[in-house]
Amino acid sequence: MAQNAAPVALAVRIVESAYDQLGISITKLPMARSRNILTASSNEVDGIIAGPKLFDQEFPFLTRIDVPILQIDIRIFSCNPDLLDGNSVTQKRWGRINGARLLSKYTEGYDDVWLGDTFQELFGMLKLDRLDAVVGPQIALDIYSNHDDRGCIEAVGGSLGQVDFFHYLHSKNGHLVPSVTRVLRDMLDTGKIKEITDAFFGPNAKKRPMPGELEETPDIPPSSDSATQGFN
Repeated sequence: MAQNAAPVALAVRIVESAYDQLGISITKLPMARSRNILTASSNEVDGIIAGPKLFDQEFPFLTRIDVPILQIDIRIFSCNPDLLDGNSVTQKRWGRINGARLLSKYTEGYDDVWLGDTFQELFGMLKLDRLDAVVGPQIALDIYSNHDDRGCIEAVGGSLGQVDFFHYLHSKNGHLVPSVTRVLRDMLDTGKIKEITDAFFGPNAKKRPMPGELEETPDIPPSSDSATQGFN
């Protein structure tokens, strides 16, 4: 799983719940976004916790479980509520997560774009006035605000779009696709995914690590004879 992907902390809970129902134990391997997809596609691990649909065309050895497990809302965050007024938006100091191709199109052609490793870093730079704006999912700010006072940071303007995230398996685990699909579909239809999501953001939610601060797991791919052990 990508260490710096904001939806991962929630997606982990949803995917773990599905495999618990199947009696399958999974090992989570936090990896840099720059290599987690390739590691899964090259058969070093068994799958990816969650990713956008664009993986389908670029990584044919990954099979998408055709049930959306969460949807992210892409927003612009800033300490300046008037950021989008005027004609100099492309000349502002922008930030986005390094390796996030899904977000790169929103700052394409901009003069000054800082690539951060975590949203905690990017939001910190906003609060220090080292950036004017950050592009990212609303869930990133929601997670951040549960750890630190978000201070001046607000979403400005309207939504840039919604993106569904899916769970992926390496094609070698094709025999698991029907059962995993069935369980996730049932979780979606019965409201179990919503229940997990509500608990994740609820007032009684336990303190969670920021994206990029997930509990460390030894970065060792599972052995080749353990087809369901590790999920990236």
